[in-house]
Amino acid sequence: MITVITNVIAFDRSITFVNTFATRLRYARNLRGLTQKELARASGLSQGAIGNYETDSRRSPKDVFRLAEALDVAPAWLAMGTGPMEVQPAHHVADLPHSKAAWPLPGIDPERLWALTAQQREFLAKSLAGMIAAMESEK
Repeated sequence: MITVITNVIAFDRSITFVNTFATRLRYARNLRGLTQKELARASGLSQGAIGNYETDSRRSPKDVFRLAEALDVAPAWLAMGTGPMEVQPAHHVADLPHSKAAWPLPGIDPERLWALTAQQREFLAKSLAGMIAAMESEK
C-alpha cells in the first residue's frame, strides 16, 4: 500500500518579493542589466513612463507586451505574476513562419484578452487549440 501525504500551507501574503507589476518590472530590468533609459529605448516608451510603472504611479500596464518583449520575459508573468518568468522558445510568435507582428490576432485587442479571468483564458486557449487541430487535420 502506498500512502501519499501532502502538506499545504496557506499564507495570508505572497512569499515572493515580486508581488506587483512594479516590482516584477524593476526586477526583470535589473536582471537584464538595463537602466530605465535603456529599457525605454528598447520598448519605445519614455523613461518617465518606465519610472512611473516602477514606482506604481502608473497602475494600468497597457504597455505590458512591449515591455515583456524588450525584457525577454513572459507577458503573463510580467502583468500578473503567473507562469514562468522566462519566455519559452516555442512562444516567440515573431519566430514562427509567416509572422509579421508579435500579436497574432489583429482583430482582438490584447487588453481584452488580459481582462478575462484565468479560467476564461484557459477555456479560450483550449478552444483555440481544438480549432487549430481541426483545421490542421483538414489539410
